[in-house]
Amino acid sequence: MMMIVCLGLAGATNSYGQKPVSSVSLYEEAQRYHLGLDRPVDYARAMSIYERLTQSDPSNKDAWYNMAHISFTQKRYDLAETYYKHVIRIDPQDSDACNNLATVYMRQGDVAKAKRMYAKAVQLNPGLAMAFYNLTFIFYKEGDQTRAEKAILEALKLEPENPEFLRLYAQIMGESGKISDWWAVAAFGGFGGVIVVYHYLFGRKGVRS
Repeated sequence: MMMIVCLGLAGATNSYGQKPVSSVSLYEEAQRYHLGLDRPVDYARAMSIYERLTQSDPSNKDAWYNMAHISFTQKRYDLAETYYKHVIRIDPQDSDACNNLATVYMRQGDVAKAKRMYAKAVQLNPGLAMAFYNLTFIFYKEGDQTRAEKAILEALKLEPENPEFLRLYAQIMGESGKISDWWAVAAFGGFGGVIVVYHYLFGRKGVRS
């Protein structure tokens, strides 16, 4: 899950205007190019303004965050890693940045670093469902059935109707034989199947470990 940090955009001064602009106005201008608000998306212009902001104020967490997002979107994972690390240095408690940095590590093929950072994200914020979901994939691929089950159940406690979470749960439990093949197959049959699995998990007593 990648997050863009947004501020209100009302009253921003255009970068081509004559009067001086505040750092907030510059940030809003960068977001206009970043998100394509009232103009075409232009990542190069957005990055230029975000960089200007971080040069004048290295503690501008939101600018670093959005530079990381643009770099990730462009598959420039080395830059995304650098920028997310800046965010975490500014705010070591930012669980979303930790989750996103872990995803960068996954794209770089460094599963060990990703696992540690996802674990840090859920330690900082036990309500971060996506980090539990991401951990589930790692445990599942490593063949760690017990930890995979535990992680996906944590994700489902937080978002019990999330279809992706339910599908992964059904896949893990189906392969382990803890639910029948019929229930597992139902989960892959689209949203209707997800409703069936949701009922199986949460509509009966005594079915969750």
